[in-house]
This record gives sequence, structure tokens and C-alpha cells, in this order.
Amino acid sequence: MEPSPRLGDVDLAGLFDEIITKTDRREAFSQVKEAKVGFSALDDMKALREEFLAAETELDLWFALVKLSNVRRDKHLKVIPVEGGLMHPEGQPCVSAPIRVLPEILDVQNPTFFVATVEEGAGAPQVGDVIEGVNGQSMKEHIDEASPFIRHSTLPDLYWDVARFLPRRLSGFPLSFYSERLHLDLKRPSGERYAVSLPYNDGCPYFSDVLRLTHPYAGFDRVMKRENFHLRIDRDREILLLIWLNFDPEHLIENVVDLVAYAEEQRMLDWDMVIDVTYSGGGTWGAYVVQRLVDQPFRPTFNNVRLSDQGKRLIERYAARSPRTGHPEIEGLDLSHRWLIDWARTDAREAIDRGDEWTEPVPLRLTHLPKDSDGILQPASVHFAGKKAIINAWTRGGSHLDQFVAMFVDNDLATFLGVPTGGYSNPYEGEEDLHFPGTSRPVARFMWTLGHTLRPNGEVLEGNPAQPDRYIPLTRENFSSHHRSLLEEAIAILGE
Repeated sequence: MEPSPRLGDVDLAGLFDEIITKTDRREAFSQVKEAKVGFSALDDMKALREEFLAAETELDLWFALVKLSNVRRDKHLKVIPVEGGLMHPEGQPCVSAPIRVLPEILDVQNPTFFVATVEEGAGAPQVGDVIEGVNGQSMKEHIDEASPFIRHSTLPDLYWDVARFLPRRLSGFPLSFYSERLHLDLKRPSGERYAVSLPYNDGCPYFSDVLRLTHPYAGFDRVMKRENFHLRIDRDREILLLIWLNFDPEHLIENVVDLVAYAEEQRMLDWDMVIDVTYSGGGTWGAYVVQRLVDQPFRPTFNNVRLSDQGKRLIERYAARSPRTGHPEIEGLDLSHRWLIDWARTDAREAIDRGDEWTEPVPLRLTHLPKDSDGILQPASVHFAGKKAIINAWTRGGSHLDQFVAMFVDNDLATFLGVPTGGYSNPYEGEEDLHFPGTSRPVARFMWTLGHTLRPNGEVLEGNPAQPDRYIPLTRENFSSHHRSLLEEAIAILGE
């Protein structure tokens, strides 16, 4: 990378104050998240003032902005490059040392990190060895130094990314964060301590391969493969295994229609079901999926909007829309946006006119229920009716997945086993291109969360995911069988 240009005569104090003022006015702070972690997002941002003002080059300021954004502990919020803006380090090739690492989170304040796989060229490290130090730092020091550059909403979510990133050299961290080789201090199960220096090789293998090595689905035949999920079955025990992958709306409706039609044709709608969300990510329309997986009425997730300048603009954009045409009527799902537009033109505008700070909660984005509904969704006319269990082997997925799991847990629709989801979910984000004060010179794009996603139990979801009925974490001793054990535990519970 070329040397970073110097900033020259710019008003960093004015830029910092502008960001703090706009954050104070716009951000939908999650008080439950701040209480759980024990921090104040706004106070922690203000504490970075001197470091921000000390930036001398464009890269210095870029990383100062990243830290300023990430200190809010919101995985959705990031700093985005803009044309003509600050030099940034993105796009550098990823390299990785020949090991992969997993976290053991028995105590959320004191995680342990251990070697999960060893590849050719790794030398002395063995699977199960504990990592006690990285590049001359203790693990606690390494976490403290890495966390400002890792977007996260909960501590377990942070630790999974610390583990995932530890063997890698990434452009999202300052060059000073790394050495030419990865130096580790390790401890074997016997108590023997030793040190190694590992090379960085081109490429970064998929982190999920660590768990896929355990072959958790042996004995279940795959009968359907779709973009959003895979379906496997155990005919002897009459159990459906739904491996959920994402809520990408491009194919979700047609895929779920196929799922229900297949189960109806094969007379499987009454079978018990395990839903594995370990590999899932975000998207939308999770309540549509839940409607077809359960046989009871349930309360979906809700949202509100903080009526800042950006929140008001969001509402006015919706109010100015026209309903979408050409979309088929789908049971329990409004793809025309009529409900959302009606809310923006009535209740939301009235809240603005009254000078309210927040809108009243409504069903999430008015997608599945209108604003004047009773807030309860009924099962689809054709739906699964067996008992449900949800398993999650690692704290990585979140966003709409957080909502999906919360709908099951808060409505008592399934038994949840394993570890919580990532806890990063909000309904709307706003962004703005920053400029150096008094100039047209662009800096970067900064983001804010504009409202809260509310769980069915009424709690703010951001930083507050639904907790498992049985917390069964991955450990050094069980990681090679952990995923399979969760599946067997879920099957046992369904059989009780």
C-alpha cells in the first residue's frame, strides 16, 4: 500500500463534535445492551476525542472513525468509503496462518481460545491446545486491542470473530496490529507451555469448515436443497431436520411453498422438527416462515423509530411512496407495502406533528400485520404441526435470525438448545456522507441505528438475543462432537 497522505489543515475537532452531536440526536441506543455489557455508547465515543484529534494521516483518521463507530457495539454499523474520501485499507488480499481457532465461552467475561484445526506447515500446535498469548500480548490484551476493529453487538459475538480472525492478517486492522509471522504462546492439556511462530499463507479458508468437519447430520437423508435451507429426514424416527441458511427474500417464498408442499405430499406435516440455525444469517420475512412451521397463534417482532432528523426523513420517504403493483396476494404477507405507507401517512406523521421522540411500536415494518391489528399472527392454512426444537452451535448468525429465534422462544413454540444468536438486530439504519467542516472535501460515510427491533416479549433485541432453554456451549473437550450432540439432545427432548 502507498504511504497514507497527510491530512493537512483540517478541522478534526469540528468533525468529531459533529459526529457526537448527530449520534446523540439520531442513535437508537439500546439501554438493555448497555446494561448487560456495562458501558455507555455515547460516553465511550466522547472518550475517544484526544485519539481522534491526534490523527495525522488519512489512514490514521480512517481507523479513528472505525473505532468511533465500533465503540457503539452495533454489528450493523460501519464506516463506508466514499469517492474522493479518505484513503482506506480495504481490498488487500487475506492471508492466514495454518491453524484455525474456536472460543470456549463458559464465562462470558473470561473466554478461552483453543486450536481447532492444524494444517500442513503448522508445526507444534495440536488440536485442543489453549492460546495464552498472541504476538507478545496476553489473550486479554489481544482481545482489548482487536475489539475496536471488530463490529459486534454482544460479547459472545465478539469472541467468535476474535477466534475467526486470530489466524488471519486482515486489511480491517492497522498494520501495526501484526507481525511478519503469527507468534503464539500455547498450553497443552498436560500443562506444558510452549511458543511457536507461524507463517502467513495466501488465502483465508472458510471458518465454518471447522464445524462441518464433525459431520453432524449423519443418518439423515437430504431430500430438498434450496437457497434458504436444506431439508433432511429420518424416516425411522419420523423427524424432519430443517437446516436454515438465510432469509434472503429473492427465493424465500417459493422455497417455503416447496417445503410445505413436499411435506404435505409425503404426509410429514405432523412429524417433529429440529431447526438447525447454526449456519444462518439475516434477511427478511421470518414471520412468514414461522407461520408455516407452527400450529399456534404467535406474536411476531415489532419495531419503533426514533424521530430524529433522519427518522423523520425515513417516514417521509415511505409516506411519499405508492403501493407496489403486480404482486400476488400472499397469506399473511403484504408485499405491496400498503400497510407501511398507511402507517407513515397517519400514525407516524401524527407522532412527528405532536413532537414525540419515538413512534409507537408496530409489527415489524408492517410486513405481516397492519398497524391496527391485534399483533397476533395466525398459522398458515397449511402448516407443520409436530413439536419443534431449535439448535445453534455457535454465536455467529444474527440480524433477522435473532428475530426468527426470538419468535419461537418468546412465544414458547420450540425448545432452544445450544448458544444464543449474535444479538444484532434493528429495523432501520441511516447514513450520511461526512465532509471536513467548512469544506466540500469528503471524509467517509457514517451510519446510525434509527429504531429498535422489539422481541415478542417487548424487550429491545439489539444486544439482547433470546437465551437457550438449555445453554450447551462448545468446549475444547466436546467441539468435535458438539454439533451432533445438540442434534441428538434435541431429538431426545422431542421424544419426551
